[in-house]
Amino acid sequence: MSDSDSSESEMGGMFAEPAEFNPPPPEPTFEIFTRAAKDKHPPEMKLRLVGSHPLWAHHLWNAAKVFADWMDDHPQYTVGKNVLEIGAGAALPSFVAAVNGATKVVITDYPDNDLIANIQYNADHIVPELTKEGKVIVQGYLWGSNTRPLLAHLNPTTNTDTTSSGASAAAAPKELFDTIILSDLLFNHSQHRSMLKTCKETLKPGTGRVFVFFTHHRPWLADADNKFFEIAAAPVIDYPENGDESSDDERDPGGFGFKVEKVVEHRMTPMFLEDPGSEEVRGTVHGYILSLE
Repeated sequence: MSDSDSSESEMGGMFAEPAEFNPPPPEPTFEIFTRAAKDKHPPEMKLRLVGSHPLWAHHLWNAAKVFADWMDDHPQYTVGKNVLEIGAGAALPSFVAAVNGATKVVITDYPDNDLIANIQYNADHIVPELTKEGKVIVQGYLWGSNTRPLLAHLNPTTNTDTTSSGASAAAAPKELFDTIILSDLLFNHSQHRSMLKTCKETLKPGTGRVFVFFTHHRPWLADADNKFFEIAAAPVIDYPENGDESSDDERDPGGFGFKVEKVVEHRMTPMFLEDPGSEEVRGTVHGYILSLE
């Protein structure tokens, strides 16, 4: 035994950190989602949720449940379609899309090991065969970043290196996603443009659809949530490279040129009953569809 070990023994562990000083992270939890449509298989899905996470992936959100049931009633948006979900959390809508006959489902969330490992666990247990066949893919993705790694799943020959010019241009992706899912993400106000940038770059024009389902969890910030749709619908502004002397900070950033349509307003019990603000507002799920001409 070293002198330091001897000293610690004599002091009775006086300076040792108590066990509760650095407690282990909470264990994962499970939630069973029962599909409203009685003719669907499987009738239930058991989803594992991370024990706790600053990005709120430890909850199965009302918007995901409402959208999952809405997809069951509107199979034309998933059967034979290429589907992308960003900010997926437990990824319930993605798994419903997969079992409903999507050609390929790419499930993404912030590239955090715990988040991605948990989604992969759900994929391996809920849709194991589809995952083995490569029809369901899980990967980390940062909103607004290079979308070529996402599109490479639809275009295997795509060059994902954006630093090279000739090779990248020659291998530009041809296939885009038919369906893109954003479920309860609009509270991330600073990320609205990043989300829309990813959607614009990966959505198939004309027939493709972006589904945005969400709740105003903080009613006093509902206008900030809805700002997403203002930015989405605002026209694109193309500035000539050398024709405008104003700085980037002075320029109107414009929008993304999406067509916006509201399709759902569904009342549920609020996620957090003790939270402030109107229970009606906090319990209502809104659903929108975005498309590009």
